[in-house]
Amino acid sequence: MTFWVHYVVPPGAAGDRMPVPRGDEIVTVAQTLDVDAGERTVEFTVLAVGAGYQIGTDLDGTGLLRGHPGEVAAARAVDDWVLGCASRAVRIHELLLHRWYEVCSPSHRSAAEALERWLRAQDPAGDYWAALGSATGPRPRS
Repeated sequence: MTFWVHYVVPPGAAGDRMPVPRGDEIVTVAQTLDVDAGERTVEFTVLAVGAGYQIGTDLDGTGLLRGHPGEVAAARAVDDWVLGCASRAVRIHELLLHRWYEVCSPSHRSAAEALERWLRAQDPAGDYWAALGSATGPRPRS
């Protein structure tokens, strides 16, 4: 079973380069990114959650956890792409994202501060998540 890597973009963090859906629309984008010595095309889906956005990717979250070089390099490239579109985001493993949605109200699904506090309590080592574009939380693994 494959679990995907997602990003939560809090309200006000989306920049001009971010593909923004209207209403219940889901925007799908394929982007070719430089990954170490090569390229990789990554599929992104962007949807509105709360007052912010969720970006789904086709990155293998389990491969990233296990330190597979291709997924680690791809995650670094996708982190850079996301930060090129948004000033702040939280990279999160799909399993934790679903658990977060179970414990919070729909209006708070993109509340980065609340999400980061909850993630620190669930996974203080930051194995399953990383804060991007902020000074708090675990740093992305290199």
